[in-house]
Amino acid sequence: MAPSAPSDEFDRRILRRTLELAREAVRAGSSPIGCVIVDAAGKVLSEGYNRSSLPWPEEPQEIGSSGLAHAEMVAFFKIGKIQDPHGWTLYTSLEPCLMCGGAIGMLGLQRVVWACDDPWGGSGRLIEWNEHPAYLRIQVTPCPFPDLEEEAAMLFAPEAKSVYGAEGWQRWRERYPEICARFEDAPQATHPLRELQAEIVREEDG
Repeated sequence: MAPSAPSDEFDRRILRRTLELAREAVRAGSSPIGCVIVDAAGKVLSEGYNRSSLPWPEEPQEIGSSGLAHAEMVAFFKIGKIQDPHGWTLYTSLEPCLMCGGAIGMLGLQRVVWACDDPWGGSGRLIEWNEHPAYLRIQVTPCPFPDLEEEAAMLFAPEAKSVYGAEGWQRWRERYPEICARFEDAPQATHPLRELQAEIVREEDG
């Protein structure tokens, strides 16, 4: 159970879970992003990982095989109708995109915490998380743990190189230069980069 005020230990444990989910996404053949939603008491309400490259699941209130099937949206759909998210926190391995950030603001969650920034695809490039009217009551905690930030960035960097193009990749190189340097010579095609992500996960599992 979470304390009345979220602790570093609790935040770290749940962010660690988002990274585990991100690795599950890689093993399944999708993008390495994981998400966990907890209530005010620290109870896990929902988990999800990116399913944009995976078949539509048979379970009700899930999504797949769609550009909308981001980890955060998968977690929201699993919950179903959300009526009173007071005190809820959304944890994610990667800074939410504009779609997922918009959903967080529209639903009125209390907190959002992410492991690493997304300097190209993240909402922060287009909105000010702590200034936009939809987010005035939402506590935003980016990158609270440097070691988990490095892990998350390492998992997603090949994806950034593959899908963000030259300008997006340059933003990533500026934000995470040492990590991105490892992938400078990697091919642009999605499949080889998926193999790189899978190799990273295999090395960590070993």
